[in-house]
This record gives sequence, C-alpha cells and structure tokens, in this order.
Amino acid sequence: MRKTILSAAAAVAVMMLSAGFAAAQTAAKAPADPAKVRAEVDKAIEVLRKDARAGKSDILGKTMALDSAQAAAFWPLYKQYEAEVQTLGNERLAIIQDLAEHFDTLDDTKAKALLERQVAFEERKLALVKKYKDEMLKVLPAKTTWRPGARSSVR
Repeated sequence: MRKTILSAAAAVAVMMLSAGFAAAQTAAKAPADPAKVRAEVDKAIEVLRKDARAGKSDILGKTMALDSAQAAAFWPLYKQYEAEVQTLGNERLAIIQDLAEHFDTLDDTKAKALLERQVAFEERKLALVKKYKDEMLKVLPAKTTWRPGARSSVR
C-alpha cells in the first residue's frame, strides 16, 4: 500500500511540475493576462484534486477490507466526509492564493490576517477529523477504523 501511495504522490508531483513548466513556457512567449493565468491554474488545481480524490477512494476500497454491511455503512459516511474536506480544501487554497497574490507587498497587518485564517482553518480541520472519527466508530469497529486506509479517511 505504501508503494501505491508513494507512486500516486509522485504522479501528482510530476503533473504539478509539468503544469508549472507549461505555464512558464506560455508566460515566456507572451505577456500573460493575470485573469487568464489564474483561470488556467484554478482549472489545473481542480483536475489534480479530482484525480487525487479518485485515487484516495480507490486505495481505501482496496485496503479497508470491509464486509458488505461495513461497506454499506462506511461509504455514504465517507462521501459526506469528503464533501466537507473539499470545502475545507477550498478554504485552504484561498488562503494560499491570497498569500501568493500579496507576497511581494505583504505587511504585518496582512500577514497577521493570513495567520489568523490559517489557524482558524486548522481548528476547523481538527474538528472535522474528530467529528468523523466519532461517526466512523458508530458504524465500524475501532480496529477497522484504525487501519491505515481508514485513518486516512478521517484526516
């Protein structure tokens, strides 16, 4: 399983580097419209995120070894969790993009605001993990919830 996860991570890294290289080549050819570049980056990020979610679900399905009753209880809960994780991911991405857009002109006031947003994000992320840990324990034994695949579903 570790080899599969490492392979998936390497593939995502290569895709991100390729996208960055392609964007750099495009930028070198002609002055880029910032709105167009932002739209292209947003599109590339969404594609990467979609692929990562699909890969994660595939890995979970292969490593969880759930019986049919457990699977019937787990997968709807996991889909709810993933929807909430996606919302949090959007929030985190917005913080990163805000930092990137203001990095050259960052002052203490803006830096403090970004720091506060990041801490609030981390608190919401931890609350989500705790919430779904409890929900998973309602439908799966603790030993199953603690398996490596299951742990990644509540992080």
